[in-house]
Amino acid sequence: MIYYVPIEPLKERYTESWYRNIQAFFVKNADTRVQRIEGAALSNTIKVGTFLDVNSTVHYKMTQLQYIASLFYGGFVKDGDWFFFGDIEFWGIESVRLMAQLNNVRIRIFGFLHAASYTHMDAFAVAEPYQKYTECGWIAACDEVFVGSKYHKRAVVSRRLQRYAKKDANLLADKIHVTGNPMFKEDYENWSATEVPKKRQIILPNRFDTEKGFGESLYFAQVLKHKDPTINIVVCSPHQQIKTNRQFNADMVAKLAKDRVIDLRLGVSKEEYHRLLAESKAMWSMTQEENFGYCVAEACLYNCTPVIQNMFSHPELVHDHSACLWDSHDAIIPMTLSALEMQDTFAVREFATKYFKSMDRIWDVMCRYAEEDW
Repeated sequence: MIYYVPIEPLKERYTESWYRNIQAFFVKNADTRVQRIEGAALSNTIKVGTFLDVNSTVHYKMTQLQYIASLFYGGFVKDGDWFFFGDIEFWGIESVRLMAQLNNVRIRIFGFLHAASYTHMDAFAVAEPYQKYTECGWIAACDEVFVGSKYHKRAVVSRRLQRYAKKDANLLADKIHVTGNPMFKEDYENWSATEVPKKRQIILPNRFDTEKGFGESLYFAQVLKHKDPTINIVVCSPHQQIKTNRQFNADMVAKLAKDRVIDLRLGVSKEEYHRLLAESKAMWSMTQEENFGYCVAEACLYNCTPVIQNMFSHPELVHDHSACLWDSHDAIIPMTLSALEMQDTFAVREFATKYFKSMDRIWDVMCRYAEEDW
């Protein structure tokens, strides 16, 4: 049996895709039964937090944990069963290992690590004083762990394992595999990068939040618009209203939209967002740190050239291509103008299609590990 423990699905996040597609992947590839462990969310909207609502996500994970405990209590978990956690930032994952040990059941625990308190500017960075040790425990409780980039693995190892796991640091680091974040081709088939005519347009797809460098993006949007008023600068959000963790950003968005510096699109669906990427020639992301970067990968899928800082996971995502990476703020506008002037956008799509195979890479590791002796 494979027990799939998903991160809660929100349509505005990639978690909804993971909820559907990882389950389908396991059903297709496994020669055993697959059960998804459902949780109970408090809300489908984000009230406290940025990526997910902290109250709802804790409630969701704890109801999943309660159900897992009932499975052990009822004797349903058997020797050889696998657990796959869509997010090992799961307060209680070590309890699953403990229940297996005390019930004398041999299981495998696998999971994906997205971010945690070691990630600069992450919403949960405030938890570092008490969670830094717990994060080492999450990895120790798992058999194998998957991350989206080499950069992310280096961050986990240097900021957590080497500092707090001490003599176990290398053992735990060996559990971490760089597979890329799973993406699924079926989610991107509505708009072909070759079927939608490109416009002289740039898109700013990030959340309107401080950690995404959104204020900086708005500043450069003004500079670009002043330099060439004919450029359309799209700022989009799935929310029906301007939502940000900094009021200044909200005020600036409203003002720049009113002054027609930016083309503000609110309440954008996933399909509409993909269409905007397909018709745009360039995108900006000025995030303060990025362990993977879905907005960059998705832009690449639609041959929308990322103009991004030469730091974090960015070089990995765009294969160190000089047309995409800036080292100085002085290069942002010239690089953007070059991308907009290109008659045929070069094939950045090929940078991202490899992530359609991320689940295959994860599955290979899981199967290899399962063959090892207990």
